[in-house]
Amino acid sequence: MTPTCLGRFKTVPTLGAVLGAALLLFAATIPASAHHGQAGLFDESKVVELKGTVKKWSLVNPHPILLLEVAENGMKVDYDVYFGPSAAGPLRRQGYTPETFKAGETVVVKGHRATDGSRGMDVWGRGVGVTREDGKPVP
Repeated sequence: MTPTCLGRFKTVPTLGAVLGAALLLFAATIPASAHHGQAGLFDESKVVELKGTVKKWSLVNPHPILLLEVAENGMKVDYDVYFGPSAAGPLRRQGYTPETFKAGETVVVKGHRATDGSRGMDVWGRGVGVTREDGKPVP
């Protein structure tokens, strides 16, 4: 079926072309929404506190991350601390910089543990966050 001519340079797309374009646009949004969903990744019903030493801070896109060394059962283990679905830009507007955390500094993290049992923690939302050893909030 060909487009219907309405005039010298005007055409009306066929119903199939319109539906096809709509389907492509819809399909393109599915991977983005699946990637950015937080539901179920962290146990938001409990806030857990960890005290540890900063190993690395990366204020990068798509997701900034703080690598924290924590003493657990007499061993040193690493935790990945996530700042929610936020990218680097919004965190910068809140006052975070590449120098916010220094390797070797002690911090206290209050957050939600990963539901899969891994050593991951999220500090996004109310009642969670990071403080310096002296209790001063970060940033």
